[in-house]
Amino acid sequence: MIFLFISMFMLFFKWQRFIFILISLEFLMLSLFLSLSTVLSEMMFFYFMCFSVISSILGMVVMVGDMKIYGSDQCIF
Repeated sequence: MIFLFISMFMLFFKWQRFIFILISLEFLMLSLFLSLSTVLSEMMFFYFMCFSVISSILGMVVMVGDMKIYGSDQCIF
């Protein structure tokens, strides 16, 4: 529950920077891991974990690409 609280506050107060959005989405994913680890079966948990890793890597690729093209990590230009 604390990870959900931290991620919502990060999204609410630090939404201008893309890195903080990525970090808050990771905290949301961690909160989902903790809440759904007992509910999901092992195979669905593995799919969920693979999806979260792929989305994290793609978010970092998008951030590096944006910084390379635009020179800033601001979301709203």
